[in-house]
Amino acid sequence: MKAAIAVILSAVVLLLSFSLPSLAEDSDSVTITMTGAYAVSISLDRTHWPLGTVSPNTEYTTTPAIQWCTLTVTGNCDVNIFIVGEDATWVDDPGAYQWTLSDDGSNGEHMYGLWFRISQDNTRGPHGDGYVPITKTQQEFWPYGGRPSLGPDDSKQFGLKLLTPSHLVGGREMQALVTIIAVAA
Repeated sequence: MKAAIAVILSAVVLLLSFSLPSLAEDSDSVTITMTGAYAVSISLDRTHWPLGTVSPNTEYTTTPAIQWCTLTVTGNCDVNIFIVGEDATWVDDPGAYQWTLSDDGSNGEHMYGLWFRISQDNTRGPHGDGYVPITKTQQEFWPYGGRPSLGPDDSKQFGLKLLTPSHLVGGREMQALVTIIAVAA
């Protein structure tokens, strides 16, 4: 069976939507700001990754020059960035069917893998290719490995890689949330 898939991104929340053509009209960028003693603010461009129809047990990767997202710190302080994902659920009946988000980027019968890669970083990840699994446990997006936090006007481009479940129930619109969190450093 085949299903359609589209990925929607937003600054604090990355929304991974499988076969949701109605979301194609969403904005191409989003900015989230929290003010106080510090203005913690991040912005993402390219909030959409429309994949169309996908096949089971297949890997899909964003194209760097066309589909990668740019995260920019638009506030007035240094921030540390974290990322966390969740299971994908059927849009029409979330309790009836889901894909479990893998904790290592692998896939299975009803399990999918989702990965991210920061531009020009070929060293991270279990395969040394820069791709790191997005899991249900909050992890560092940036900084990592002792690298400094991101400051005002700093930007990082990143891409995504999806590994579909080995078995798909066709015609189902699936949705999952991936959250990007900015914390004052």
